[in-house]
Amino acid sequence: MNIPNTPEKFNISFERCVNNPLFIDQFYDIFLNSSDEIKPMFNDTNMETQKAMLATSMAYMTSSYKSDPTLLADIAIKHNKNNLNIKPHLYAYWLDSLITAAKTTDSAFNRQTEQMWRDIMQPGINQMIESYNNTTKT
Repeated sequence: MNIPNTPEKFNISFERCVNNPLFIDQFYDIFLNSSDEIKPMFNDTNMETQKAMLATSMAYMTSSYKSDPTLLADIAIKHNKNNLNIKPHLYAYWLDSLITAAKTTDSAFNRQTEQMWRDIMQPGINQMIESYNNTTKT
């Protein structure tokens, strides 16, 4: 479903979330516990640095929605099988965790808002998945 002004409405929700200091913490609490595969991947990760990178990564994900995959290209390579080896099926956990955190953070979040988040994030996720078999190393 194509909702008029989806990017603007999404940006309003996105801003409410990222401006709430609890959003990113909630996301990582949910995400790290969403699958037994995920938590060990972050064992040696500086979580403060990781949290700072999340908002930027989400902004890059939204750029793919507008058919501008260039911003996400380097991140996609970093996550491919030759680098961080983020398996394609794990992106569903990432998106579901993001949606759950947004629901708890954005007081105006509803089914329409959820669908916008999913519609806008999915092209970036698709790009990440398509880049998984890229043989480029960082």
